[in-house]
Amino acid sequence: MDMKDIIKQVNYYSQEAKKRELTAEEKIERERFRKLYLEQFRGQVRGHLENVKIVGEETDKDKLI
Repeated sequence: MDMKDIIKQVNYYSQEAKKRELTAEEKIERERFRKLYLEQFRGQVRGHLENVKIVGEETDKDKLI
């Protein structure tokens, strides 16, 4: 699922929760979309960090991760 679609769903359930009590099914869906968002976000950050190289340091490490 695309990150934009996930964010759209997370925002939808957040807005609905402000207006009214969510049903049990909606709460489960909201949690599922939140987890999907966090998984993709962490994956993106990890991907960026894996491509960062340390320059100018005299160490045996040349990458952050």
